[in-house]
This record gives sequence, C-alpha cells and structure tokens, in this order.
Amino acid sequence: MTVDIEIRREKILRILVNNYITTGVPVSSRTICSQHSISLCPASVRNVMADLEERGLITHLHTSAGRVPTDKGYRYYVDKLVGEMGLTRQEQLDISKELFSKQLILEDIIRKTSRILSDFTHYASIVTNPAVRKSYFKHIQFVHLADKKVFVTLIANTGISKSAVVTLDFKIDAEGLKRIENLMNTHLENVPLSQIKTKLRRMMIQEKNSLFYVLKQALEFLDLIALIEDKTNLYFEGLSNMLSFPEFEDLKIMRSFMRDLDKKGVLMELIQELLEEETDTGKVKIFIGSENPQSTMNPCSVILGCYKIDNHTIGGLGVIGPKRMQYGKTIATVKYVADILGEILTGLTS
Repeated sequence: MTVDIEIRREKILRILVNNYITTGVPVSSRTICSQHSISLCPASVRNVMADLEERGLITHLHTSAGRVPTDKGYRYYVDKLVGEMGLTRQEQLDISKELFSKQLILEDIIRKTSRILSDFTHYASIVTNPAVRKSYFKHIQFVHLADKKVFVTLIANTGISKSAVVTLDFKIDAEGLKRIENLMNTHLENVPLSQIKTKLRRMMIQEKNSLFYVLKQALEFLDLIALIEDKTNLYFEGLSNMLSFPEFEDLKIMRSFMRDLDKKGVLMELIQELLEEETDTGKVKIFIGSENPQSTMNPCSVILGCYKIDNHTIGGLGVIGPKRMQYGKTIATVKYVADILGEILTGLTS
C-alpha cells in the first residue's frame, strides 16, 4: 500500500512538472485529470497534490488555484523522475557537422561550441577555454633577439600557445639559448604546467656539473615570463534567449541577473570546483534555483559538464536557463557536446 501511494505521488509530480515546464501555467487537479490517463478522480488528485505541497515539493501562487514545483520539487524530479532523453541520430549529426565543419584555432572552436550549445538548447550557454594549470608541457621555442632579449613561445598539449618578449637580467647568446630550449623540451614533455618549476628544481638538486647553470637559467626564464599563468576565459552565448521566458520579463530581475553574470566570478567558481572533482564527461552537475550560489540566479537552473583532452579533464561547459527547463534533452545535449569538443581538441593537439 505504501509503495502504491509513493508511485502515485511520483506520477502526479512528474505530470505536474512536465506540464508546467511545457506551458509555464500553474497546474490544477482538473488539468491533470483531463489531459492525462490516470485512474484517479479530481478529488483524489487534489489529495495527492495536498500531500506533495505538505512535503514541500509543490506550492501554489496566490493568483491561481493551480500548483507549481518548488526548488525541492524540481530537484526530486531531476534526480528521480525525469530520465535522460537521448539525442536523436539526426541531432547528433547536426551538432557534429557544425563543430567539425571547419578547422579553427582554439579560441574560435571554444566560441563556436558556446554558440552551438546555445542554438541547440535555446538557453544561454557557457564554455571555458582549457585550463592552463591542467595543461601539459608540449614544446618551448626561444628566438634570440639581443644579448638580453628573447622571444619565447610555449605550446601546451591542449593547443594553448602563448608568446612573449622577455628581457633578461643576464646576457645569453643563441647557443646558450638553444641549450636551455633543448633541455626543457627533453625533460619537461608531458609535465603539467603547474609542476614545471618543481621539476626543474629537483633536477638542479641532482645536477652538480655545468647543467646546473642551464637549469638555473631555465628557471629564471619561467620566473620572468607569465606564460603559465592560469587565466581561464568564460565564453557566453545566447543570453538574449532568456528574455523569451516570462520568468525574465521583469527588467529589474534581468538587470541584476545580467550584472552578476557579467562578473563571471560565480560561474567560474562552479566550473573550477567541477574541474577539481575530475568529473567524467558522462556526468553533469545541476544547480536549481536557490541551490545557485548567487541570489540573482534563483530563477535559473544551471547544468554544467566538463570536456577532456587526452583523457584529462581540462575545461567546462554548460547552460543557464529557467527552472522550468527541458532537463532530459538539455542534459543529453551538454554531455554530447562535451564529448565532441574533447574529441576535436584531442585531434587538434595530437
């Protein structure tokens, strides 16, 4: 009997949330009975809805007799009831075709991914570039400009390429520069950028000959150039999509929301936490309403995933939309785009 009651509650909650997501209109017991094949009379449905309201899963608006999901109700729905709606083969082909359509530089690929994610979900999208601190050393090149001036280019396994003109406090000729370049390319390949200095210092401790001086110079280069500074950029697309939802028709709410999004700090923190967890590309994190760290994002749900290069979690992506979001389809889209982006970037850097 208890199991039957629980099944009944979940069925009514699923119907109510699905209906509200689709229409944006509070859902009444009459609507549930008239639009769905359930073997319950309106009075029984009202009793179940009263129970759901008592449990904090739905609530009523004073202007309507219908009910709407609470943040707790959405969370229950997402965790237990929604079920992931896989993308159709055609949808997968359309996404892949868009992303694979033209070989671009890294930044253009990230921007394009954000646009595609927004176009296919009809929500706002966010994508980060690969995190520098999670990238691996691939190659460094020095060009001798003068006795104390060198042009440096550092390339990571993620496709990140950074260049700078460095002014040294010691003189060095082209031959000495080549020794440092060869040493770094030989000993630092596939070392995380965040661990390069530690690796060189350990090598210095072990070396007692002329190589010690070369290592010391290599370290001085790294101290002088800000090439391994961890600067992660966040790319937004489709923020105008939010205006199509009644939840954001209030300009005061929208302005506050846009102002906080423009700061980017809150979303960056969420993505950094996700990257630290080494989340599989097959998993996503979902923040619903009041679960978001910023009160201006309470009308929103955020779905975040991550992408990998060479099986290393390296960047994040996701969507921001209203709480009455098409969760099943959106989760599937975020996962698929993450997989395709990782595949493209792995091919680009191999």
